[in-house]
Amino acid sequence: MIRSRFIGLLLSLCLLLPAVFGGAGLAYGDSFTFFQGTQYPLTVHWLKGDQPGPTVLVQGGIQGDEVAGFLTAQLISHCKVRKGNLIVVPRANVPTVQQHTRQVNVDLNRRFDKDYNDYYEDRLARVIRYLLAPCDAFIHLHEGSGFYHPTYVDSLRNPKRYGQSVIIDTKTYKGRVFLEQFANKVLDQLNPTVVPASYRFRLFNTETFASNSHYSEQRKSLTYYALNHHCIPALAIEVSKDIIQVDWKVRQQLKAVQLFLKTFGVIVDLPEVSDKTIRNYMGPEPLILVNGKEINSKVKQLSLDALAPIRVSAQKPPSIFSPVPSVTAADSSSMDLINAPRMALTPFKYLQVRVDGKRMTRIPIVWKGSWTATAKSDKPLFVCWLNDSLLFVPAGGVLETVEGDQLRLDGIWGQTSEEIINIKGLVTSAGRNDGQDAGCEVVLDSGMFIRRYLDSPKNGPGVVCRVVRETKGQTRSDFHIAIRPRTVKAFKLLTDSGHSIFVPFKNGHSHNMTPGRYVLDTCWSNGTIDKVLVLLDGKPLSWGASFTMGSNETRKLSLMQATTFQPLGSMELCASHLAQVSTPPSLF
Repeated sequence: MIRSRFIGLLLSLCLLLPAVFGGAGLAYGDSFTFFQGTQYPLTVHWLKGDQPGPTVLVQGGIQGDEVAGFLTAQLISHCKVRKGNLIVVPRANVPTVQQHTRQVNVDLNRRFDKDYNDYYEDRLARVIRYLLAPCDAFIHLHEGSGFYHPTYVDSLRNPKRYGQSVIIDTKTYKGRVFLEQFANKVLDQLNPTVVPASYRFRLFNTETFASNSHYSEQRKSLTYYALNHHCIPALAIEVSKDIIQVDWKVRQQLKAVQLFLKTFGVIVDLPEVSDKTIRNYMGPEPLILVNGKEINSKVKQLSLDALAPIRVSAQKPPSIFSPVPSVTAADSSSMDLINAPRMALTPFKYLQVRVDGKRMTRIPIVWKGSWTATAKSDKPLFVCWLNDSLLFVPAGGVLETVEGDQLRLDGIWGQTSEEIINIKGLVTSAGRNDGQDAGCEVVLDSGMFIRRYLDSPKNGPGVVCRVVRETKGQTRSDFHIAIRPRTVKAFKLLTDSGHSIFVPFKNGHSHNMTPGRYVLDTCWSNGTIDKVLVLLDGKPLSWGASFTMGSNETRKLSLMQATTFQPLGSMELCASHLAQVSTPPSLF
């Protein structure tokens, strides 16, 4: 009976096709980076097989100190899929990878019991849930401490260790998902190849659903969410942090993933890569430019101008592992300056370059010019960046913004030491309650504020928050930020013949258009188009990308906040042979 159910499940999985990621637009074999230009970019790869089959999500890097997991996932993103489809997320939490830590604000793998809206991690969780929705199975790649053992052997081998295990939340789920049977089948094939035998994997059932489970925190994890909300096989493959050979660990995870994929009905050929390449996966230094000047391990010092903007860019050398570089200043170890400019209001000693959290070089800074600021106003001026544009906001002023805009506060023009700049009602860093919001990225989302700190604007919709200078020994001053709802009135499509088609955007409505190929050109909004993410039939569609409308086809177009993944609305595009009317944008 169990075997017949197991075979029946496999057959049903093999016949399932993903509802969201089929069709035109973003194709399997493509990649897309959500939250591009923020401190938390999320790159996703879609791989389509030669033959149809189920879709499986493989994810690593949800905790940045688990190196083997994100290296394995990155290699999986380069595999050849013979049957079925893959969605691969190699580095689910880039800030933790850059800082080589389990979490920055909160543990991302404990944010799936509900839709939180407190920190950047909650936006990542929102996209990950969206990616999981069309999938038929889920494999999570981790690296835990020690070696799991069901009974206590010693400090490294006991029930509180997670390394070298396959973790499941229950033996079976609703009589349809046979996790223990799946895992044992794979372990029977995998373990005979694991040398030494003391490193073999064990099945670790956390019994998460049981009221007396010793691992009840797993109810907030992604595997539990996948099983409980989508009724799909979900498990974690944990190698051990106490095994120092990273190439060995990646090899074992690769074999385990390939076997589980086969069990779920997805056949893949793994990419060929040597052990030496895995050990030295970071490869050559990335090309880092600071105000147009290259920095690397051979550069002894860098000259910068006082009281001037600092702009950092990076070009990663081609690599199968796609290591992520970061550049931080001595006075702010958590703020990555790549594509996030800042104003040097006071001197700092050095810039530090890291790749996937490993320090590559530290460059001392030599400052040129005077730190004496010329008066720009008779009021204190708050120095800030709004969507990478430098602004000086006078005390008592109002800064107009739109939901989803990116704000960074550098300080006060003319300051001689660190200033405390507090955005009232917003917690920008968990575990720190000193009121300091300067020097970090703030994505404006009114839903993240404590409501009692928000006011209504004098004109128009939205909310108003207050930014206060709270530096000890300095005159208290403030300004206000008006956060307006983001609206999209229309978007423009281009036809193959070069004609423009203007489509009014009305949530819940439909728009008729003739069959054909179109290019998503631009939109009319109260903000910049890079803050608007377009989903066509649930798939990301970049600005400038093309899509087709077949005869009598209806497709769903949804708009999301690009920096928060909050919905802006959706409508239907309907292909018919009715005449199109090109409406001038001035009418909107």
